[in-house]
Amino acid sequence: MATQTTRTLGPFFLEKMGTDFGSYFTGAKDISDTTENPYYVDPSSFTGDQFVAGQDQMTKDAQALAKKGLGGYEDYLKKADDFAGLAEDMVVDPVTGKVLPAAGAGALTKAGTAFDDMQAAAKAGQGASDPFRTAAAGFSGAGAYKQFMSPYQQEVLDATMAEMQSKAAKQMSALGASAGNAFGGGRFGVAQGNLMAKNIMDQAMASADIRQKGFAQANQLANQAFQQQMGMGSQAMQQAGQNVGMFGQAGQAQAGLSNQQNQQFANQLSQLGGLAAQQQGLGEYEMSMLGNQINALSTMGAQNQAFKQAQLDAQKAGLREQAFAKQQGLGFLSQMLGSAYGAPGSTTYTTTPDPSTAQTLLGGGIGILGLLGAAGQFG
Repeated sequence: MATQTTRTLGPFFLEKMGTDFGSYFTGAKDISDTTENPYYVDPSSFTGDQFVAGQDQMTKDAQALAKKGLGGYEDYLKKADDFAGLAEDMVVDPVTGKVLPAAGAGALTKAGTAFDDMQAAAKAGQGASDPFRTAAAGFSGAGAYKQFMSPYQQEVLDATMAEMQSKAAKQMSALGASAGNAFGGGRFGVAQGNLMAKNIMDQAMASADIRQKGFAQANQLANQAFQQQMGMGSQAMQQAGQNVGMFGQAGQAQAGLSNQQNQQFANQLSQLGGLAAQQQGLGEYEMSMLGNQINALSTMGAQNQAFKQAQLDAQKAGLREQAFAKQQGLGFLSQMLGSAYGAPGSTTYTTTPDPSTAQTLLGGGIGILGLLGAAGQFG
């Protein structure tokens, strides 16, 4: 059956361009053949990893320092932990976990023992002079001299009296033999009486002198004994005081030694703590300096990478402009032709057969060619 078709065609010089353009979408031509296809752009020419800036060496160095730096800080922490462990082992038994006695505990115990001995010595020393004072009391008083009287005093006295009596008898005999004729009876009796009285007086004086000397000597010996006992009592008290003082000095010495040992122990703990803190501080300082270095390298690496990326972006933009230069040229040509020729004229055809494929494609592709512009190919 005859078909009547009305078509509006563009200028005749666009028919070749429409036919060529449509052939790439119908499969008549290879769309990826850039030597023949002015409408195809290979995206690989301005895409891919070659347009991505790689990591800068400074950034890699910063990462390497960061990885190594953590291990360096760990070394300082280990040393600090070792020092802290030594300090802890000095306080707590690492085997039993119990707190160890204080450094000066032994000396302090000895000091306590010495002070106890001092108290005992002081208590005992309070009666150190009592025996001597008791003995001294026996050498005082009115009858103290008696125990020092010579046991031979009476014998000496008796012998002296006997001798004096013997001498008196001889004197009396001599008086009678020599003076009996010279004196009368009365005068002889007087002389004899005077001689006897003198002999009695001499004997009494001699006896009193012997007794007085014995008494004086006994009193002197009693006083000496009293002084000796009192002196021995004082010496005993002095010795007791010295014993108390010596125990006190020993206690003070042990207490001082305990304080010194505790102070030395505290100094050692302080030194170990200071060393641990010093190691930790060194580690923190190194990490701080390392962090500054890493930040500096990272900043410079990022700047270098950004600069390289900017260069690659510029290169990519240039390649992209080159790749789409033909399309841009077609677009420009399309604008020029459209301005020069205006809207395409209308032509009416009446045909009996069915329309051809080229005519169908040409009719559908005019709109696209209008956007891209004329390619300037006319046969």
